[in-house]
Amino acid sequence: MTKSTPSPLSAQPAQPGNNASPSTYQALALKSRREIHSLKRLVSRFIATCSGKNNLVDQKLAEFRDVLYSTQDVSALLPRLAIIERMVGHQNMTQAKAQSHLDEQFHTSGETLQRVTGLPAQLKRDLRDLLAQPANGDTERTQHLIKLLQLYERAVTLQVARPRTQQTPDIDNDQIRRVADELQNLITELDIDGQAGDKLLEIRRELLTDISPATVVSLTLAALKLILEATQSERRASQQFLSQVNDDLVSISQQNTRAHDHATQLRLAHQGVDQRLDRTINDIEHELKRKGAAKANPEAALTQALAELKVIAQENKALKNREQALEEQLAHNQNQLSALAEQTLDQHRRVGDQERKRLLDPLTRVYNRAALNDRLEHEYRLWKKYQREFCLAVIDLDHFKQVNQQFGYEVGDKALKIIARSIYQCLRDTDFIARFGGEEFVILLPDADDETRTDILANISHTIRKLPLKFKNERVSISVSIGATLFQGEDTPTPVLERADQALYQAKNSGRNQIIWC
Repeated sequence: MTKSTPSPLSAQPAQPGNNASPSTYQALALKSRREIHSLKRLVSRFIATCSGKNNLVDQKLAEFRDVLYSTQDVSALLPRLAIIERMVGHQNMTQAKAQSHLDEQFHTSGETLQRVTGLPAQLKRDLRDLLAQPANGDTERTQHLIKLLQLYERAVTLQVARPRTQQTPDIDNDQIRRVADELQNLITELDIDGQAGDKLLEIRRELLTDISPATVVSLTLAALKLILEATQSERRASQQFLSQVNDDLVSISQQNTRAHDHATQLRLAHQGVDQRLDRTINDIEHELKRKGAAKANPEAALTQALAELKVIAQENKALKNREQALEEQLAHNQNQLSALAEQTLDQHRRVGDQERKRLLDPLTRVYNRAALNDRLEHEYRLWKKYQREFCLAVIDLDHFKQVNQQFGYEVGDKALKIIARSIYQCLRDTDFIARFGGEEFVILLPDADDETRTDILANISHTIRKLPLKFKNERVSISVSIGATLFQGEDTPTPVLERADQALYQAKNSGRNQIIWC
């Protein structure tokens, strides 16, 4: 019969063979007790190390340790080991989830701290380096948490120590500059006359200079106020015109009503005069027929008839005077209507002029963005219907801001006018140009084959580069970057504009003064 191998935890020493001496048996027993003691001590240390993470697990481990030191039979420990193994497995899963949540919270807290404005550059670099470092193991993870808390402490200390006047969000100067540029571009698109227009031009001059963010905000509010006042003034003028037209129409209507009543009365009076005249004539004829009859007195009858005719003549004269007055009243009404029609026509012309001005860029006198949207939609529909080649290009003047900064906005505005006119002269009658904003222009080239559109864009680039522009007796050469694309497939205007803008971006990043097709 095969003997089983004794467990190292067994309290019973191994049985020596028949030939084993008593000293050998004692040595084996002593070795076994030492091994069991060492194993118990190691298990106790493991239990002590694992304690403190879960009360229930700690309790089971403590019970296992007590049984371990009190029993000599390892079989009594096996059920407890199985229970502890299951509990430890569940504890590991829970701990893994908690660790994952802790890692997420660590990065979330770090990103939150990154968004705090006004932090020193060194602190931000330290924070970025910390978030970029992987945490391998609990020790490194704990060290990362400690460092994050230290960075939070530094940030809070700086925020508390900073003067109140400095506790304002950092302002991106580039963003403020873009706001100022866009605002001055919008002002150039407005066509406001009078004092408000002059003040807006003054605001534009200030926006072209280096000003503080607070000044940009102040000028923006001032520009909005002026635009609102100009709009309200235009609205009041329109309301006054409409009110005056309404009053004139009411007056003319009342006068026409009275004239109509007067004409009716005149017609009835004429009818009465005509009837009396007919009776008088009949009476005369009747008396003349009775001339030979007895008791006839024609002279008296004629005298009476003559008197009646005089009365009728006077009434007829009075009616003529009334008719003349009526004719004068009608003529006056007609003059009023003519004057009103002329005023309405003038107002219509002013509205038409305003509508044309609304579609024109006041500075360069080419079309503006609103006109571009209308024309682009029109040309797009034609392209969808006939599928002819349709090209869109965006033109940007290279380093034009330096011209404004070096020579002033007046010189820059003059150059923009010349360049816009030069681009227009390079186009065909069916082509279209609009100022897109600042120093950008958009051109539409409908029904242009490859050779035609290539020649047009190359001619524009060459013409502008060769313009004889002189500022303060110094010749300045201005080049352009052009991004171009074609309508294709299921295109709509928006993605085509985006493609052309991407091509322009590539042209500018590739050294400028070139044409890129996308």
